[in-house]
Amino acid sequence: MSSEPIFKKSWNDASEGESSYTRPSISALLSTFFGFAAFTVYFTPWLFFIGVFAVLLSLFAFWAIRSAEGGLTGTVFAYFGLCSAVIALVSVAVFWSAYQYGVRREADQFFRLWFAAVQQGDIPQAKEYRSIYSNRSQAANAEEWWKEQYEGKYTHHAVHRYVEDKLIRVLTALGDKAKVSYYKTLSLTSERESDTATVIYAVTCPADSGESETFFVSINGKRIYPSEAAHFTAAGWHIIGAPVFYLPEEFKK
Repeated sequence: MSSEPIFKKSWNDASEGESSYTRPSISALLSTFFGFAAFTVYFTPWLFFIGVFAVLLSLFAFWAIRSAEGGLTGTVFAYFGLCSAVIALVSVAVFWSAYQYGVRREADQFFRLWFAAVQQGDIPQAKEYRSIYSNRSQAANAEEWWKEQYEGKYTHHAVHRYVEDKLIRVLTALGDKAKVSYYKTLSLTSERESDTATVIYAVTCPADSGESETFFVSINGKRIYPSEAAHFTAAGWHIIGAPVFYLPEEFKK
């Protein structure tokens, strides 16, 4: 038996197993929570900052755990938070890119229907494209449509103003001689119950000199989704305002 007094021993002489103490990293646990919460970005893009915050928390957790030299645990939680946030951000970026591409394509198809109607002189069809899908006339043919318009004082004047629009008259006069091509998208916004697109088209037509001339047209449209509060039952595009002549900024120099 050792004769050395027990109180002569230093507490620092205790074994590592007896003195070590670890605790979970708070930042790692929070990164997991915010990593899963990052998927709320699918409800609105404005919540993307949650995913960014989760990534920063995860990186901080990795640094803190390494700096603690065994005093902190939670690497797995930090990995979960980082992976969840990255998956949420990347997947929503891919989703919105694909969604906006689809909206842009559908808007282009709808706007080209309007151009075709005006160029063919189909004023009833062209003007109805300005109305919400469910509010369009149910007339069986153009003759019935014109009769409906002339029976009302305000609709009568509205048709006259529409036909007298300079752009309408130019496109109708050019007819099939005008070649319409997509130029660029000025704006594209998506909300909970609607999508809005403003697209610029280049219209090329023959000139008196024998060469072709080009002018640009800006057209704005909106697609509204069905909802309980709405008074229509089908989604569809309609033109907002009146398409107008447009000069792109790059041609103003």
